[in-house]
Amino acid sequence: MTHPAPYTFDPSNLTQAVDEARDRVHRAEARMARVACALIAASVRDILTDYDPDPAAPFDAATFRLTVNQHQRVITDGTYWTASGEERRITDHLDLFGLAEWTTELDHYNRAVWEPLCQYEGKEGDSTHYRLDLAQAAVLPAEIQNSARVAEIRDRLAASTRGPWSSEEFVYNRNGGLVSAGDPDAVHTDFVVTDADDIRVAEIAVNHDGPEDTETPEEDIAATRANADLIARAPEDLAFLVAYLAHVCGGEDAEAAHLRGYCGHCGTALYTSALEQTPAPLDSATECLSRRLPGGRTLQLQHVLRT
Repeated sequence: MTHPAPYTFDPSNLTQAVDEARDRVHRAEARMARVACALIAASVRDILTDYDPDPAAPFDAATFRLTVNQHQRVITDGTYWTASGEERRITDHLDLFGLAEWTTELDHYNRAVWEPLCQYEGKEGDSTHYRLDLAQAAVLPAEIQNSARVAEIRDRLAASTRGPWSSEEFVYNRNGGLVSAGDPDAVHTDFVVTDADDIRVAEIAVNHDGPEDTETPEEDIAATRANADLIARAPEDLAFLVAYLAHVCGGEDAEAAHLRGYCGHCGTALYTSALEQTPAPLDSATECLSRRLPGGRTLQLQHVLRT
């Protein structure tokens, strides 16, 4: 009788894969919820103008009722309000059925996307009513991700020196000698931010040689350390946020892999994405070759981008 060959798996890799997959699903659902809000606004406009293609066709809806029911799903009864506050209602069953196609995309779990577009109306039994601002919902935030401000951020990121950046702490005594952090002779602390080529990007200093410098040296050093860490992580954090904005607002795939180069050890193709700037193969493995050292020890090499 034969038995299947034993196999092993890496629990940490599986956990990471599950987390990444769930994160992608969450982002896709957030994008769909925002698009659904725009589609609700477009549907209300079409119904009230009898599908008039003229963008200037008049209609009187300003807000539209969304109701979270006892099952935490979003439904509508067709109620809307004019700019003057007059309450009216869409009653045609086919129209309501069409609207339901988009309201059912909204629920308790993606409310962080649609709730900011609404005014809270109140509770009624197990249901909670909101009024969707139709004008706000109709404008997909693609205009934001394509705005001049975001374009300037992208340009500054592209012009900055190569990442990742890192921050290093240097502590000195009165003679200018290096001492360890927390040393009683420490009177000055420098935080130096450098890029991937060890080029100095920024330096922040804290003098703490007695009360004439500061009465709260520990708090000042901690705050400056946090500032240096913010600067060091700014490029990758901004790149992530810009990519996430494009993903949610513009429909771009932030996880799409782009060939960055090849491993200097084994020649494996290495890729990056807008959300992951560390070059890695498509299987996300970080290790490539192993080399046997004198004495029987094995050295596992990491993938390194060929320069």
